[in-house]
Amino acid sequence: MRAFCLLPLAVVPALLNSCVAGTIIAAPFKAAGTVVETAVDATTQTRSEREEDLGRKVLAERKRQRDLCLDEAQNKQERRNCKDAYEQDD
Repeated sequence: MRAFCLLPLAVVPALLNSCVAGTIIAAPFKAAGTVVETAVDATTQTRSEREEDLGRKVLAERKRQRDLCLDEAQNKQERRNCKDAYEQDD
């Protein structure tokens, strides 16, 4: 009985034409290649991505400096000077 159940499984690959069988056999390897390509893309940065990151860092540093200047200001005139100095470059 068990051999009768396994018979169709043994016959199916022989009945498939070679193109279909090759596709079925190659599918796991293609999927693995796609996973590797995706992992590489996730760990690498393009030039524009690096430039965007650098721009964000520069803007964050300028905001930090402006906030520090405003915190250290003793009166309204000094605060106004801080705002004017950092708004000119924006």
